[in-house]
Amino acid sequence: MSPSMAAGSQAQMLWSNMGLHLEPDVLAVMRQWRAAMAADSFVMFTTLGPGSLPSLRALYAECGWGEPHAPLTDMHDLGDMLVEAGFADPVMDQEILTLHYATPEALLQELREIGMNLSPGRFAGLRSRTWLTELKSALKRQADANGRIPLQLELVYGHAFRAADRGPTLSADTRIPLDDMKLMLRKRP
Repeated sequence: MSPSMAAGSQAQMLWSNMGLHLEPDVLAVMRQWRAAMAADSFVMFTTLGPGSLPSLRALYAECGWGEPHAPLTDMHDLGDMLVEAGFADPVMDQEILTLHYATPEALLQELREIGMNLSPGRFAGLRSRTWLTELKSALKRQADANGRIPLQLELVYGHAFRAADRGPTLSADTRIPLDDMKLMLRKRP
């Protein structure tokens, strides 16, 4: 919510652009979104999907460098999380974008700007200058005929409405007296 919103007021629209992939507990964030929103309000977001960075993952695997980024959530799972968090009518879509970079330095700067590596399996210490030189050389080898280094990103788009608050939940245990069951069976056509 905006700091300028009055206490007790709720947002009519929430828009998250390229931040959800940095969150370790996406469902918890979606629940926070819902709590900050008014009835019949609208949420929109973009995030990275698991189709992102396939060439970088392959390079890291080939070199034995661990994981280059945290796991990314599939758009179908994000839609399911929206429903679980209390949103209605989620609409999800995705597209693959291929960006091209003139230098490994430009590519690495872009990766820094879209989010850091929060993967639990990432390299635990600081990398050396030798490692950075090897990484840049490996990225250069991925360049196309024009000398540009491609990088694919899966962008996931989602939107949904904040569902109305639910009434009391029903018990999973339903009891019907035997006499009532017999009566229902007799009344069947």
